Amino acid sequence: MRRLLPTLAGALILLGACSSEAVTPFGIIASAPLSIGLGEQRVMFGLIDQETNESLASPDHPATVTLRDDNGAPIETYATEFMWTVVDVRGLYVAQIEIPEAATYQVTLDSEGFETAGPMGLVAVDDPEVIVRGDPAPASETRVSADYPDLAVISSDPDPDPAMYELSIAEAVTGGEPAVIVFATPGFCVSATCGPLLDQVKALRADYPGVGFVHVEVYEDLQVTDQSQLTPVSAVTEWGLPSEPWVFVVDSSGTVTASFEGAARDEELNAAIADVAS
Repeated sequence: MRRLLPTLAGALILLGACSSEAVTPFGIIASAPLSIGLGEQRVMFGLIDQETNESLASPDHPATVTLRDDNGAPIETYATEFMWTVVDVRGLYVAQIEIPEAATYQVTLDSEGFETAGPMGLVAVDDPEVIVRGDPAPASETRVSADYPDLAVISSDPDPDPAMYELSIAEAVTGGEPAVIVFATPGFCVSATCGPLLDQVKALRADYPGVGFVHVEVYEDLQVTDQSQLTPVSAVTEWGLPSEPWVFVVDSSGTVTASFEGAARDEELNAAIADVAS
């Protein structure tokens, strides 16, 4: 299986902050290919300085995105929210875009203080590879602390929350209670966003005592000396993950109600979890 996160790695690894507005930007779609379906879709965008390859996305530069048909004619313009992927270092814009049908679209991004970026190509598919809202959550068998009391064997998180390794995915999504499933590999994450996103979810866990929280380490052989030998756990394939990290919110019936790729704002996570916890 290919290494994870080809898209966000390019979007995030090389980027820093840029203070000058006298630049020519280009936009990127940071959501993974084949992860965008129909209806309301959460799509992430980066804004890059063409000369320096530095990130221009910032809370100081609010942005809108315009969905266009394959000829460039505008369909709808959407507001975005800025979110840090690594706090105070770099971030992305995220928009909730209504996709009418499977097709190739164009998208342009207008950020205050910069020229229009784009067009960017956006491909929407009928059946995304990744598990999406409304799908039944796969009852994947994942490793738990009862079998692996040394959490370093099943988690690359340097400060793991033991409560997030008590349940397997299968137990969490079939037990009749809501669940939050986090796929992340803090020790090996190409984009450096796994640790921050996992930490966000860990900080929320105490606020939702009736919800099962599960961290799934993306790789199964964390002690290899050569990272090229890392092997994804079977749940990665079963959930169709084209990238990492991901967070899935599952209701008490075992149905996925929300998902977040790469990064998320606290408001997004809280709203999605509160919806199934109520």
